[in-house]
Amino acid sequence: MEETLLELLCAPVSHAALRLASSTELGQINRGIQERLIRNRDGSILDVELNGSLLCESEGTCYPIRDGLPFLVPGEAFDWPRNP
Repeated sequence: MEETLLELLCAPVSHAALRLASSTELGQINRGIQERLIRNRDGSILDVELNGSLLCESEGTCYPIRDGLPFLVPGEAFDWPRNP
Protein backbone atom coordinates (compact mmCIF):
# COMPACT_ATOMS: atom_id res chain seq x y z
CA MET A 1 0.00 0.00 0.00
CA GLU A 2 1.34 3.40 -0.88
CA GLU A 3 2.46 5.55 2.03
CA THR A 4 0.50 8.58 0.74
CA LEU A 5 -2.73 6.57 0.73
CA LEU A 6 -2.05 5.25 4.23
CA GLU A 7 -1.64 8.81 5.50
CA LEU A 8 -5.18 9.61 4.31
CA LEU A 9 -6.85 6.59 5.90
CA CYS A 10 -8.21 6.38 9.44
CA ALA A 11 -10.29 4.01 11.52
CA PRO A 12 -13.92 4.39 10.39
CA VAL A 13 -15.48 4.77 13.85
CA SER A 14 -12.86 6.51 16.00
CA HIS A 15 -10.98 8.25 13.16
CA ALA A 16 -7.75 7.16 14.86
CA ALA A 17 -4.54 6.60 12.92
CA LEU A 18 -3.84 3.31 11.17
CA ARG A 19 -0.56 1.61 10.31
CA LEU A 20 0.41 -1.40 8.26
CA ALA A 21 0.96 -4.61 10.18
CA SER A 22 4.58 -5.74 10.23
CA SER A 23 5.43 -9.13 8.76
CA THR A 24 5.64 -10.52 12.31
CA GLU A 25 2.21 -9.12 13.22
CA LEU A 26 0.71 -10.38 9.96
CA GLY A 27 2.15 -13.81 10.74
CA GLN A 28 0.41 -13.75 14.15
CA ILE A 29 -2.86 -12.74 12.52
CA ASN A 30 -2.62 -15.48 9.89
CA ARG A 31 -1.79 -18.10 12.53
CA GLY A 32 -4.96 -17.08 14.37
CA ILE A 33 -6.91 -17.39 11.11
CA GLN A 34 -5.42 -20.83 10.40
CA GLU A 35 -6.48 -21.96 13.89
CA ARG A 36 -9.95 -20.43 13.37
CA LEU A 37 -9.54 -18.21 16.43
CA ILE A 38 -10.39 -14.86 14.87
CA ARG A 39 -13.90 -13.51 14.40
CA ASN A 40 -14.71 -10.18 12.86
CA ARG A 41 -17.11 -7.73 14.49
CA ASP A 42 -19.98 -9.20 12.47
CA GLY A 43 -19.29 -12.55 14.18
CA SER A 44 -17.91 -14.42 11.16
CA ILE A 45 -14.83 -16.59 11.62
CA LEU A 46 -12.04 -15.46 9.32
CA ASP A 47 -11.00 -18.39 7.17
CA VAL A 48 -8.84 -16.83 4.45
CA GLU A 49 -5.33 -15.66 5.28
CA LEU A 50 -4.65 -11.98 4.71
CA ASN A 51 -1.94 -10.47 2.57
CA GLY A 52 -2.00 -7.36 4.72
CA SER A 53 -3.75 -5.64 7.59
CA LEU A 54 -4.14 -2.14 8.93
CA LEU A 55 -3.81 -1.85 12.69
CA CYS A 56 -5.43 0.74 14.92
CA GLU A 57 -3.37 0.71 18.08
CA SER A 58 -5.74 2.95 20.06
CA GLU A 59 -8.71 0.64 19.34
CA GLY A 60 -6.75 -2.62 19.40
CA THR A 61 -8.38 -3.58 16.11
CA CYS A 62 -7.28 -4.75 12.68
CA TYR A 63 -8.81 -4.03 9.32
CA PRO A 64 -8.11 -6.60 6.60
CA ILE A 65 -6.42 -5.87 3.30
CA ARG A 66 -7.61 -8.19 0.55
CA ASP A 67 -6.20 -8.09 -2.97
CA GLY A 68 -4.48 -4.83 -2.08
CA LEU A 69 -7.68 -3.10 -0.95
CA PRO A 70 -8.26 -2.11 2.69
CA PHE A 71 -11.69 -3.04 4.06
CA LEU A 72 -12.45 -0.17 6.43
CA VAL A 73 -15.91 -1.39 7.35
CA PRO A 74 -16.59 -1.64 11.10
CA GLY A 75 -18.06 -5.15 10.76
CA GLU A 76 -14.91 -6.39 8.98
CA ALA A 77 -12.67 -5.28 11.87
CA PHE A 78 -11.34 -7.84 14.31
CA ASP A 79 -9.45 -7.75 17.58
CA TRP A 80 -5.72 -7.50 17.20
CA PRO A 81 -4.26 -10.89 18.28
CA ARG A 82 -1.19 -9.44 20.00
CA ASN A 83 -0.15 -12.72 21.64
CA PRO A 84 -1.95 -15.67 20.09
